[in-house]
Amino acid sequence: MLSTVNPTMPRALLVSEILSNIIDYINVNVDERAALQRKARYVTPSGPTLFALALTCRAFSEHALDALWHTLIGLEPLMRCAGIILARGQRLRKQDYPIIPTEAQLAIIGRYSYRVRFFKPYSVWSRPVESFLQTLAYSSKVLMSNLRDLRVTSYYSAHLLRPLLGLRLRRMRIEVSASVYDELDLDFWQRISLHMILRSLPTTCPSLESFEFNVKSSSRPSPWDVPLALPVSYAIQKMPKLRAVTVPAITKDALTYLGGLSSFTSIKTRLPTSRDLEDILDPSRGPLLFENLNTVDWEIAEWRDVEVFTRLWPHKLTSMSLRSEVKFDPSLLQVLFDSLHTREAFRNLQCIRLSEPYHRQFSSSNVITIDTIRPLFYLSHLRVVDIETISCLDIGKVDLEEMGEAWPCLEVLLLKTYGSMSGAARPSLSEVARFVKRYPCLKELCIGITINYVDHDYDMEEESLHALEPRDSDSRLESLVMKYPSDENDIWETYWFRLGILFTKLFPQLKPGSIHLRSDRF
Repeated sequence: MLSTVNPTMPRALLVSEILSNIIDYINVNVDERAALQRKARYVTPSGPTLFALALTCRAFSEHALDALWHTLIGLEPLMRCAGIILARGQRLRKQDYPIIPTEAQLAIIGRYSYRVRFFKPYSVWSRPVESFLQTLAYSSKVLMSNLRDLRVTSYYSAHLLRPLLGLRLRRMRIEVSASVYDELDLDFWQRISLHMILRSLPTTCPSLESFEFNVKSSSRPSPWDVPLALPVSYAIQKMPKLRAVTVPAITKDALTYLGGLSSFTSIKTRLPTSRDLEDILDPSRGPLLFENLNTVDWEIAEWRDVEVFTRLWPHKLTSMSLRSEVKFDPSLLQVLFDSLHTREAFRNLQCIRLSEPYHRQFSSSNVITIDTIRPLFYLSHLRVVDIETISCLDIGKVDLEEMGEAWPCLEVLLLKTYGSMSGAARPSLSEVARFVKRYPCLKELCIGITINYVDHDYDMEEESLHALEPRDSDSRLESLVMKYPSDENDIWETYWFRLGILFTKLFPQLKPGSIHLRSDRF
């Protein structure tokens, strides 16, 4: 039996705030753990420590159990606590299906599930879990009454979400890969069930602030975009607390409704057609919408829609992403960049991301030069510039310095191309090192370079490289990707090991695995 207070326990631990801070320090949530594991080889799990604290005394129990159950991966732990499924590794027999829990078992689950705030099921749900949810789907039972964040990566089981949706849910994310999405084969009743769940979101989740339905990039538009747009759009128009929406497609009426919400700040969807944009954004048709929206992420089907968007957008944006379904044309890009720096709505942009479908064939005839990008230099607040293209990117060492001077607050500069071109105009490794030192705010950099002069700039003897003093720098750089022309592969093959030593001297602040040098064919 748990004692009320351990007489040997320091009295300071009886103060709730102190104990809560200690437990928060011990506990590491899913996102923090993933971030830490990128920086360290091993991160000590917090579960066993929290479990031990919960068994220490009643003074510790509630705080420790709240932290232990705060984040739940999969329903199996709750089902094991109630004896619905056996211990890990033991399987149910065929005659044990379907799973119909008793009221006593549901009461046991309730003792722990009300502590869950973040839930992420496994990408493939086990048969017992599916059977359990299928049984509850026909009732009004909510498994986790205090759940705040739900993330689902299994589209096959999305029609079973009903028991996981509660009145306090604030963030909901459904994310599926393109391969699963395109090959989806739900039966008729599963599709109907999914549509009913989506339409019922205003009733089941009235506190929802963020709704995401992500489909990872595919070689073709998904046939499910249009059917899903209708129930999702219906639900959106009845949820007044929404702040962020990510959906493959949305109706014009739903987009207009979101534009009228004062709380709405972020959207990611397909850019409406130019005609729809004129209906929504034309000031003569009604009050200006999207007053507090600061982040847009558009998927582009036609570039003329972009022209209407940049011409009519009424309010200031801080972040903009454009994902094009068609190839970039440098002349169209220059027109876009010219319109951005001349419109007041885009003067305060801090982040701009541009991408085109990488599965298309590389275009050597399309070359994006510094002249194409130069109009963006007027946007002095830019912190993130991310361009991903299948065209040639012709950025030389002088161009790199010009970008640094134009964007003094730059934190992320990603110039990614899937093409190949001569390295004559590219910056050398030593010039990239000087650029990183000169702009210490930079955290991520992807740039094309030449390694032709590496043996001229540095003594590439192994002993000399080991004797080289690490460069002193207050740089915050966390990730560096450099691509050299494929015709310099022989240099890479000659020096690949010694280049690794050189990197540790030029960029000592970077952790192993966060610096990459590769041919621009990859």
